[in-house]
Amino acid sequence: MSPRLRRILWGLFIIAVAAGMGWAYYRFVWQAPASEFKWVRGDKTYELLEPRTIGVVLAAPLLLFVLGRSLADLPWQQRVLSVILRITFVALIGLGLARLARTAETQKVATVFLLDVSDSVETASIEEARQKVEEAIKARGKEDVVRLITFAERPRLIDLGDEDSPEVPPVAELKLDSESAKKELGLAKPGAGSDIQAALQLAYGVFPPGYLKRAVLFTDGVETSGDLLAEANRARGFGVRLYTMPYRRPPPGEVALRGLRIPEKVDIGEPFDVVADIYSSRTTKARARLYQGETLNGLDGVRDLDLKPGNNEITFKSVVRVGGEVTYSLKLDQMKHDKFAENNAYSVTVDVPGRPTILYVEGQPARASYLTSALSAQQFDVDVRAPAAFPGSIKELERYDFVVVSDVPKEKLSLAAQDLIEKYVRDLGGGFLFAGGESGYGLGGWAHTTIERILPVRMDAQRRKDMPSVAMVLVIDRSGSMTGLPIEMA
Repeated sequence: MSPRLRRILWGLFIIAVAAGMGWAYYRFVWQAPASEFKWVRGDKTYELLEPRTIGVVLAAPLLLFVLGRSLADLPWQQRVLSVILRITFVALIGLGLARLARTAETQKVATVFLLDVSDSVETASIEEARQKVEEAIKARGKEDVVRLITFAERPRLIDLGDEDSPEVPPVAELKLDSESAKKELGLAKPGAGSDIQAALQLAYGVFPPGYLKRAVLFTDGVETSGDLLAEANRARGFGVRLYTMPYRRPPPGEVALRGLRIPEKVDIGEPFDVVADIYSSRTTKARARLYQGETLNGLDGVRDLDLKPGNNEITFKSVVRVGGEVTYSLKLDQMKHDKFAENNAYSVTVDVPGRPTILYVEGQPARASYLTSALSAQQFDVDVRAPAAFPGSIKELERYDFVVVSDVPKEKLSLAAQDLIEKYVRDLGGGFLFAGGESGYGLGGWAHTTIERILPVRMDAQRRKDMPSVAMVLVIDRSGSMTGLPIEMA
């Protein structure tokens, strides 16, 4: 056979192989459903997730073509082996791109029970949940695993003893008010809150590998921290199937004082309302005591209340007689249905401004009583001082609402005091009255001073120089007796 004929036959063979492979790929791979690329061997399932990528094997005829065109001086057995290895390598690449997956089925189940034992849950509800956990332990399969987590503000993994025969502890040990639980969690009142998200996160770490993951949640649905909905979506990504079993018993009776509202501005001697926001889970009676400081509120101190389910707004009347910080405290007691005593008291502090205070600087102390009496009669507090006792700092001066300087000469009020008055008026917006007298204004030498600059008056009067005109008449005696020296002198 001639070399030319051999090459033609080899080319036809390659074309036939390529056509056959293309037809087989289109018929059995491209048009075939994905379910056909799945097979079972024992308890394991194998499947190709991306079967169409096997098409890279269609490059095999090119390798056969290269074999026929190769110029390498090698025995034909070695060249055939080289092509087979290359085709195998391409096939492995296609298999890798097809994403061969293995799935192992198991019937072993790991169940984690999450029990809400916070203070908002009745002991009877916890006992019912405990009994259901015991029933689940008895009904579990031979290879199934059960774990128990109790939670309130923080989760806690409960030791069930022997793996083959686990036992659920009594309710007293499940609740978090025992000293051992307080020490373990490091909290004085571990049952005061409820964090379901933290309990579910702890459950992820107790599932053994190779088991179906199940979590059963016993709760009243009241969470004080965390986000259960977000964590439930995250649990799906971890392969955890979550079941909920809400507590059916009604929550315990509760009365809570949520707030105490006082007007933002309270004036001395003017009555105002103190409004209490009280929540009650059911109809009940209570006694409320309102304190102003350490004593009962004078106008409305003790009240017997008939509380309805939900929010109740109770209004008290009060009045403040003395300015300054005043603390109001409301305390509730004598409730028949109430579990938490910690939320039965509430306090709020209000800053009540006192009467306006006036600094009165008088140059003539004996005359200060007149203005002082008039201001006191109008409910002003008057602080009378001599010029030498003027405040030495703006901090001391800012506590006054008004400053009066009366009949004070410039020499008695220092330059520093004048600068303080200017800052008090300009920066703090304080009131200032400058009264005259024998030593006021121009007579006191206040011209061209700081005080003159901040007042809308001028203290140096404009003077006018008058030059009077004079008429003089001379009368000279020219009689004979004036002859000689007298007339010369005249």
